[in-house]
Amino acid sequence: MRLTFVVGDISAYGGTERVTIEIASAFAQAGHEVTILSLFGQAHPWFDVPEVINIRSASIARFRNRLVRAVFVSWSIRREVKKSSVDAVILVDSILFAFCLPWLVFRSTKIVCWEHFNLSTNHGSRLRDFGRWAASRWSDKIVALTEGDAKAWKKKYGINDRVQTIGNPIPRFSEGGWAHSGASERSLVVLAVGRLSYEKGFDILLRAWSLIEKRDGWTLRIVGGGQEDAALKELANELAISDSVSFAGQVRDIANEYRAASLYVLSSRWEGFSMTLLEAQHFGLPSISTDCPTGPREVLSGGGGRLVDPENPQALAHGMAELMSDSTQRDSLASAAKLNANRYRPESIIQVWGLMFEKLGIR
Repeated sequence: MRLTFVVGDISAYGGTERVTIEIASAFAQAGHEVTILSLFGQAHPWFDVPEVINIRSASIARFRNRLVRAVFVSWSIRREVKKSSVDAVILVDSILFAFCLPWLVFRSTKIVCWEHFNLSTNHGSRLRDFGRWAASRWSDKIVALTEGDAKAWKKKYGINDRVQTIGNPIPRFSEGGWAHSGASERSLVVLAVGRLSYEKGFDILLRAWSLIEKRDGWTLRIVGGGQEDAALKELANELAISDSVSFAGQVRDIANEYRAASLYVLSSRWEGFSMTLLEAQHFGLPSISTDCPTGPREVLSGGGGRLVDPENPQALAHGMAELMSDSTQRDSLASAAKLNANRYRPESIIQVWGLMFEKLGIR
């Protein structure tokens, strides 16, 4: 089986890039021929990639005007498909489907649209709306990360049989292989991990943290980078909480961050799935998460955490404070978290992907 995963920039530090590498790695290590085509940036992934995967970069310049850029994207995908005679192209973002339209009529390759955002937001791009519509018409399969988003696709576009829900797997970590939660010394740290951007709601988290009167030695640690880094640090100063908040930036060994913390918090305004919440569950971290669309409710449906109203600093503060002050509750949720994460074991997720390809006539 020959597969090509098409991503925007494989060198980016994000959950989409990480899970793409995980799925691609599993199929490559099973003996299939797998390529990751990165449209922008260089072919130097932030996350480790097995040598059995071919990483290629189209090196499309981001400064080109939109029309020229669209032509280059379409041509790059088509060239890869034709050169490698692939059985299936997996478009890692529905927006990419818009660029496949010029050559759809000539194809024999199966096209899978792998949606990583929830359907309720287009991230400010009408082209993504168009790509989704096109995918609903001409893709061979649409993979949604949650049942909620799959239902939204079916309702909006009137399609059923071509939409499938496949959650993300627990990723590999730096110790090699698939990570296992073990006993470790926990610090009084509330951990938050993610891209420092508007949708992740770190401003909400900082305001919530400022509302907690009794922290009793607890600190908030934010791991990740992004365009709101400076603004968030300034907000922490304005709220007079800088002495109890640390910004770690992007880190290579994220596993150690999870092992050292005692509580995980997700403050997002919206999600596609929330890989970080799943990772926290895997490491036995009790979690507080906003009940935002989509992902957290399904990830935590097996236990291991609490949900609060989104964009509500008071509710988030109350949830954190309650668990910070009650080690018994934290221990109970930690045990449930480890069991809950087993639903996303990689071998189970990969099996679902494999069955999907088989139903598409690809082996």
